[in-house]
Amino acid sequence: MTLGSFALGTDAFVISGVLPSLAKGLDVSLEAAGLLVTVFAGVYALSAPFLAVATGSLDRGRVLMIALSGFVAANVLAAAAPNYTVLMAARIVAALSAAIFMPAASASAAAVARPEERGRALTTVLGGLTLASALGVPIGTIIGNTANWRATFVLVAVLSLIALIGLARVLPPTPATNIPSLADRARAAKLPGIPTILLGSMLTYCSMFALYAYIPWFAEHTAGIGSGAVSWVYLLYGLCGVLSNMAAGWLIDHYPPRRVAILASALMVISLGLLTLYAWADMGDTIVSGVLLYVLIALWGLIGWVINPAQQKRLIITAGPRGPVALSLNGSAVYAGQAVGSLAGGLMLTHGSTWLMVTTVMLQILALLVLCLPAPSGTHVPAAEAAGSAKAHETAESSGSAKTTEAAGPTDAR
Repeated sequence: MTLGSFALGTDAFVISGVLPSLAKGLDVSLEAAGLLVTVFAGVYALSAPFLAVATGSLDRGRVLMIALSGFVAANVLAAAAPNYTVLMAARIVAALSAAIFMPAASASAAAVARPEERGRALTTVLGGLTLASALGVPIGTIIGNTANWRATFVLVAVLSLIALIGLARVLPPTPATNIPSLADRARAAKLPGIPTILLGSMLTYCSMFALYAYIPWFAEHTAGIGSGAVSWVYLLYGLCGVLSNMAAGWLIDHYPPRRVAILASALMVISLGLLTLYAWADMGDTIVSGVLLYVLIALWGLIGWVINPAQQKRLIITAGPRGPVALSLNGSAVYAGQAVGSLAGGLMLTHGSTWLMVTTVMLQILALLVLCLPAPSGTHVPAAEAAGSAKAHETAESSGSAKTTEAAGPTDAR
């Protein structure tokens, strides 16, 4: 299941690293290629709640088999896609498969593990997504830019196939758990304070993906970093994100999560503002320019991954007994942010790197303003009780940086 989540996480984000070569290979504009990121995230965000309910009565093992089979097929189709339309169709199938897999994997991990090891099992499965960002994306980018962008999809298909074979051999029958209905999700979304938290998460990822989806373009236009070296940018960002995530777990255990989210968001505005000044300065293809870009990307990565774990703990505390359902809604909010952000970033490419960064900063300022809105005067259960009843959820969420909970455990909310 961890290998499956690693493959899914790699597939979701690695396409950003090969966008320039993909656009050239399919003879489409970079903006059109960027829609592959937008559509994947948008389909995931919209379909995840409905697919979770639709597959809720099936054995979790069968659901995982269906999801991984669809994911393998989608990536094989992407690797062989003769044109942009077929590739877009493949990305839609991949998004639907990912939306089915992650909730089922989390529920299965919680079901097969002993109660005292449940938190560790959830953390391990969701750790695949963290590793995908830190290692899968750079490796996939290197392969795609060294060989061909199609090779990246072949890599993901092979990893998914190995995960599928392994699960078919070892996963015991795992009966379905009580999956929240759409009505349950709607009620959770209306709880006091929840809409504001979800909006803050969405806007944060809008800002993040306005730039993340187009890092290769930005690196080339500001520092002259070509496709061969851009994988190091992704590696640096991913590793800094892992460190940021580890720090987030400590911070939200020792300080109010709302305060942590606001401070991190404010620092994000500053780091993105520095990147905006860097783009405006137009230092050209120099060693100093390249080094400065790496430093600013590292700063961005060290700060950015703190916000989502803080938001997730806020949801757990605010929603009380409905915390797991609220966390699953956060997954859709995050993917919706990715979709809107990558679309906004694509629209700014024709205006230059400075305007791309101005858009990114403005989105983060909006996120900060939403995070600063007054919190509910009370919670549905005492904070300590809510935190204790969801300890496993928090552990998994903090380690995965961008995950949520579906029924028995966290799901992908990257």
